[in-house]
Amino acid sequence: MTMPMDAPDSSSGTTADEALVDDGMRVGAGLDTANLVLVLGDEPRRTALAALGVARAQARHRRVALGDLLGDAEPIQQLLNGGDPHGLADSFVYGVSLNKIAHAVPQYGDLYVLPSGSEVPAYEDIFTNSRWKRLAAGFKETGALLVVAAPASAAHVADVVGLSDGAVLVDAAEAAGVEGGKLLGRIAAQPERPADVPIAAVTEAEAAPEPPSSPSAPSRGGRWRRIAASRGAVLGIGLTLFLVVLGIWFASRPFARGNDPLWLRRQRGGTTVAGSVPSLDSLGKDSAAGGAELLTPANLADSAAVAPYAVVIARFNTRSGAESWLQSQAKGLPTPTFVPVRIQGETWYAALVGSYATHAEADSLLAALSAQGLSRADSNNIVRAPFAFLVDSVGAAAVPGLLKYFNDRALPVYALRQPNGSARLYAGAFESPAQASLYLDAIRTSGLRPVLVYRIGRVY
Repeated sequence: MTMPMDAPDSSSGTTADEALVDDGMRVGAGLDTANLVLVLGDEPRRTALAALGVARAQARHRRVALGDLLGDAEPIQQLLNGGDPHGLADSFVYGVSLNKIAHAVPQYGDLYVLPSGSEVPAYEDIFTNSRWKRLAAGFKETGALLVVAAPASAAHVADVVGLSDGAVLVDAAEAAGVEGGKLLGRIAAQPERPADVPIAAVTEAEAAPEPPSSPSAPSRGGRWRRIAASRGAVLGIGLTLFLVVLGIWFASRPFARGNDPLWLRRQRGGTTVAGSVPSLDSLGKDSAAGGAELLTPANLADSAAVAPYAVVIARFNTRSGAESWLQSQAKGLPTPTFVPVRIQGETWYAALVGSYATHAEADSLLAALSAQGLSRADSNNIVRAPFAFLVDSVGAAAVPGLLKYFNDRALPVYALRQPNGSARLYAGAFESPAQASLYLDAIRTSGLRPVLVYRIGRVY
């Protein structure tokens, strides 16, 4: 893993947590041109969640480092996999390189976490360090993004805000130097208290003619005002709901320019996709095989929760045949995908469906497919394929659009629902890392990073 280097020196509840991350992703989706952003707040946990959302939105299509200067904030600590205790504080105080302290978080794309470290952040020293200029230049040169979560009240934070692309404020936090063009957005700000009487209702009531009233009967004018006010209130509520739904759609739509898939952004930039795919922790060299590439799963901790069993529904002697099946005949089938297999020295493509934790579940699917004439009731058609390439981790609302996008391009991507309601997108279903290596070239050509993982989750 290679992080951007310093440029040469010329000298609380789950639902609330998810909502905060989603709001961070909404703001983060508009930061495509930024390379150094601070997320500042008064409460560490909420600030960390907001910063995570900002980072996740951009990590879908470029390299992002999320730095914790909050003091080991728990939402960021949960993403670490142990190992080296050093972090950002050590980097500034002792010169520890970012490469050494970065922890990959492949389930969220091209994201790396930089923890606080073994030292309590000393903001007086950290935010006045000249290294910020070199970091800002280094991330800009490589087109990457550094997101730093820090307290809004930290000493000298304005010094770094001044040389950054700007800051995002969380809740009602205020910070020196964050004004004008330096304010990139506000996350989870408290809404203003609405007026007691809807404007529409007042306007309609004032415009309505008031007929005469008699002392013995209720005022018809007052009645008309109440009716107008009620109608205005209904219109106001309806408009509010519409804006909320529209906002959610804009935040979650998978093909907004800020959330374009990696290969699409590379094609726009005119770069060679295959040549620009970075090496990963899961991709190494097998010295026994003359330096051939060797895949190892990146999420060993998930091996106990794997959903490996799938059903082979057909085999094709060309990839185009498998792609045609995926686009025309696989609709409605659970988690359809295809993978290359070697049969008598030839490369074929097996079409697979299903992803189940038990053999019995796959057997039930095979029986149903056989009854529909879609597959032979042969137990050999049930395979154990625990591995897949991880494509992305997204909210449930983004799944239909993303799957359509991949299907339109004949890419064998499917979704599995995760325990927290989100979804992981996978490509392929492989019986072994060796089989997955047969698909490496195709993965790279598509622009996807070859992150091999144990596939977990439930069929939609």
